[in-house]
Amino acid sequence: MRLYALAIALLLPLLAWATPAPAQDAAKAQAPQAAPAASATGPQKTPDQPARKTPVAVEHDDADPLGARLAYHVKELLGRSALMVPSTKDEKKLVIVLKTKEEFPGRPNLCSMYAVSWLFAAKEGSLKYFLTSEVGTVDASGVDAAAEAILGQTAKLAGTYGYLF
Repeated sequence: MRLYALAIALLLPLLAWATPAPAQDAAKAQAPQAAPAASATGPQKTPDQPARKTPVAVEHDDADPLGARLAYHVKELLGRSALMVPSTKDEKKLVIVLKTKEEFPGRPNLCSMYAVSWLFAAKEGSLKYFLTSEVGTVDASGVDAAAEAILGQTAKLAGTYGYLF
């Protein structure tokens, strides 16, 4: 008999917890009706409010002329972007690491090879997380197109990993 009483004493609170109280059911039924009234009087988000821009840093320290132009164009397009903002602050951001090298050392303005890596940095001094990379070549006439392609990939990664910011 004691065993049955103990089992009932243990199961009764469990059953009470699993089934909602009638007062909670009534509150849930009234909540959807009250929500539209509250949102009609409270501040609403308008479609013309800008979305949060993703902070992006560009790192380039090579000396070849075409690589420097490519890095400059990436930074320039980044400054004009509606989705991203250049950042040197200690904050969560995407980091574009751009490495360039002359394809032919005897002819510096003919063509450059580049490798670009995208990293996520939570803060300065901490480990940066590798996201993806790509390599390519660029000549004087293709600097703008290569910079746009790099920023296009950056925007795609910002959308994919936007939850990190």
